This record gives sequence, C-alpha cells and structure tokens, in this order.
Amino acid sequence: MSFSDKVRNAGIVGAGGAGFPTYIKMQSSADTLICNAAECEPLLYTDYYVIQNHIDDVIRGMLLAKEELGAKRVVFAIKEKRHDLFPVIEKAIEAAGGGVELFAMGDYYPAGDEQSLVYDVTGRIVPQNGIPIHVGVVVNNVLTFYQIWNAIENSVPVTERYVSVVGRVKRPYVAVVSIGTPFSRLAEIAEPEPGTVMIEGGVMMGHVRTQDDTVSKTTGAIVFLEEGNPAVREKIDSFQSVTRFSKAACCQCTECTVLCPRYNLGHDIEPHMIMRTLNYGLDAKSAVAQAAYLCCQCGVCSLFACPFGLSPKRVYADFRAKLTEYNIPPLEHVIDPFNDSKKLPSKRLKARLNLLDIDVMAEFIGTLPFSGPFKIQLKQHIGAPATPTVKSGDLVTTGQILSNVRPEELGTPVHSPVDGVVKEITEEFIVIGSES
Repeated sequence: MSFSDKVRNAGIVGAGGAGFPTYIKMQSSADTLICNAAECEPLLYTDYYVIQNHIDDVIRGMLLAKEELGAKRVVFAIKEKRHDLFPVIEKAIEAAGGGVELFAMGDYYPAGDEQSLVYDVTGRIVPQNGIPIHVGVVVNNVLTFYQIWNAIENSVPVTERYVSVVGRVKRPYVAVVSIGTPFSRLAEIAEPEPGTVMIEGGVMMGHVRTQDDTVSKTTGAIVFLEEGNPAVREKIDSFQSVTRFSKAACCQCTECTVLCPRYNLGHDIEPHMIMRTLNYGLDAKSAVAQAAYLCCQCGVCSLFACPFGLSPKRVYADFRAKLTEYNIPPLEHVIDPFNDSKKLPSKRLKARLNLLDIDVMAEFIGTLPFSGPFKIQLKQHIGAPATPTVKSGDLVTTGQILSNVRPEELGTPVHSPVDGVVKEITEEFIVIGSES
C-alpha cells in the first residue's frame, strides 16, 4: 500500500480545522514542507500539548512526509512566545538526525493562516484563489504530522484528538477526546459560567454550537464566551441585521481593507468594497463580489478593524454561498510594503474582545473519560460525505471503518472510537453504544 493510501485509510484530514484530506497533499511534489504550530486563535493550548507530549513522533512524521514529497527544506513554524517548548523541539530534531529548521514567528493574528505562513517562511506569495502547493509548499498542522506518524508506523487510524476547552469556564483544560463525544461532556468538566455561548473551533473563526453537537476530526477547541462578547454577536446576529446595520453605519473608512491579511499579500480583495456593493446594490457578479472566494474568513475586518463592528466577513460568506460561477483572474502579486507593520498583535486583539482576563494556561488532563454513546458524523472533511459500511445492530471494534467514500471521491473513511454496537444510522451520523 502506498504512503498516500495509508494516510487516506487512516482517515487523516487537516487537524487545524479546515479538514482537507491529507492524502491529497501527500500525492504532491514540493520543495518545502511546513509544520504549522502557530496556534494563532486566542486562548488555545491544543498544539502546545501535542508538542509537549508527542514532539518526537511529530518530527518523525515530518521527516516521513519530507521523503514522500521530495522536499529539500523542512520547517517547524511556531510562535516565539512558546519559547519554553523550543528546547524539547530542538532535542527531538537532533534525536531524529536533524533536517528540520525551527522558525520562530511573532505573536500576531492570523499567523497560522496558510498563505500568510507560506510568505513569512519562504517569501513566496500563494496566487489568489490558489493553494500552497502552487508555489511548491505543503503545510500541515502539528497534530496532523503526529497522526501521519501513527498511521505509517503503527497503522493507527484517527479515532481521537486533542481539544482545548477554554474561555469563561471554571476549569480550562486540554484533553484527548474520542471522536463522537458530545460537547455536553466536555462542558461538564470545564464548568462554564452561566449565560455563556459555546463556540467550536476558536474565537475568531469558530461557529456557535449546542451541547448536543459532537467532537469531529476538526474540533480543535470549544470556547465559552459571554453572549454580549463581540465575537459571539458577530456569529449569532441574523444576516438581515448585519445588512441593515451596514447600510446605516458603514462610512467607507477602508480600515477593513488596510488590515486585511490577504489584501496585504497583494490579492485582489478589498473588504470595504464588498460593503459598498452590499449597501448600494451593485452587481453581485462583479469582480468585487467574486473576491468572496479570496476571503479566508479570519475575522480581522469584523472583530478588530471596523470601528462600528460591521462584518465584511459575514457579507463575503453570504456572497460566496450565492455565487455559482466565478472567474478569479491571475494576478502579479505585489506585497504591501507595510505588511509587517500591519500585522495584528494578538494582545491587542484579546484586549478588543475582552479576553485578557481569561487568557490563562489550560491544564492537560489526559484522556477524557466517556462511556458513550458516541455520535459520529459521516462528513468530517472537505469533500464527499462517507457512506456507512455497517448496519444497525453490528458489533464494531476500535479503529474499525464505519463509513467510507468511493475511491474516485475526495474524502476519507470514518472509524469507530470504541468497541461497541451500532445503535442508529442516519444520513448525517452513526451512533455507537455499549453492547448491553
């Protein structure tokens, strides 16, 4: 079985949150391989504990990927503020025989954005509407490299992952959590403050969830914030409200564009122009509207740049959902000469969002105990949803494939996190419970 087939069969997808099937990247040829350990979303310690607990295997996974890709340069990118981890990273690199470069980044947001990261590490600009491999680079999250090592060397599929549970909680923590565990179980241990809202993924780019939702391969964090927090309001306000407020308040100051990370990389995206398009009813098929496909949804425009708290991010998301045809032309990118000075310091972002008082180190509690039932989503990745390969009443074992995609489809199988019995199958999930 080939390297990429082993990665696919293990169900590995981008653990940083995007969920792109990793086997596709492993079929590429790249001269540079980057481990993304920036962890730029506020409050999170997911990557921190992956490094602390598994750095030797992470480095080995990187070197395995290096050989498969034919990469000449291998870079471990991490923020300078995590300098306490540098000795263990350097020791692991030395133990593996070297060949990995430690790259220290500033503490700004969104340092972990793939395209910003590629530019910082290599000086190359990913073309608009392109991906890192278009400039000879492959980027994976630090947890993804650990999963690659486990798949290639130990034939272990993805059935669990590290999750930060932080924010306005009594006990912020990081745990190893089985896929399919309900968020209610994670909340039970964290003890969130009354009246808080649950966000999956992160303060800036996450989505509001309920206690009944469950952990997937891309669940890197659960964050609890007060309902009045700007990051919460930006996610829960109706689009009608967003539109009405924009028409009343947008003054076209251009601050959203000035601080847009993709605009500063030379991409043809200007958030203030999408607000003008919305406010004045301009052509939704124009080049301005089609720039929705260039937006990375980082939220800098909405949650920091705009003095009125308007949301170009939400507007771009709405335009993108409506566009059925688009044509993003090639562009000779020119980096903004003030790009470095426009990077948003993480501390300023936390202050703006009222997060400084809860910016504390989460404790690692090991494996989260949970006896089930486990509600396992059939689509946990970009691509086609997996089709069940089991039926109700079947006995399954840990690591057994529960659902899969056809060989020609983009996607990966989903595995059982426990020994048990299939209790229920729907179009969206499979429930695994105890045999009793």
